[in-house]
Amino acid sequence: MTGTLRRPGRRDATGFTLIEILVVFALVALMLALAAPSFVTFQRNAQLTSTANAFVASLSAARAEAMKRQLRAFVVPIDGDWAKGWIVFVDVNSNLARDAGDIEISRQVGIPSTVTVTVSADANGFTDPGSGEMYAMFNGAGFMSLKDNSFQSNVLELTNGDESRRIVVNPAGRLRVCKPAEVGCDAVSL
Repeated sequence: MTGTLRRPGRRDATGFTLIEILVVFALVALMLALAAPSFVTFQRNAQLTSTANAFVASLSAARAEAMKRQLRAFVVPIDGDWAKGWIVFVDVNSNLARDAGDIEISRQVGIPSTVTVTVSADANGFTDPGSGEMYAMFNGAGFMSLKDNSFQSNVLELTNGDESRRIVVNPAGRLRVCKPAEVGCDAVSL
């Protein structure tokens, strides 16, 4: 006879004991507790990067439309606040204002609550120094200019409390996203 002999009434143990399962749950809970702060930081940085990229994409779209149509194209904040979002439009009637006859290219409604827009001496926030009005305008040649046709470099800074991204546009329309601490991350260095 081949095989193993078994004692009557005894079963082989299968599965896990209650203590083994509790140890596994405790280890998983510990790993999640350690990973949660990193995940929150990762998510906030991803929102910051996404917002900066969305703004640059809007500026690029405005510049491309201005050159394509040989008209002025604007990126303006909703209700005068970049944090509420922005609108990209082509000024069809050349009155330097948004009205019913203009072509809306895109709209970004609001930015994540963890991201704030910083306007300072280093980051003018796309503000016209003469009127105080906030906008980005590209002429038909693709150059960034003010409503009085003078040229100005513009800077907008986004931050989430830990990290910052600076969006810099020079008068020629060149766009750049960088970290403010980087060398050359200002309007003059473009």
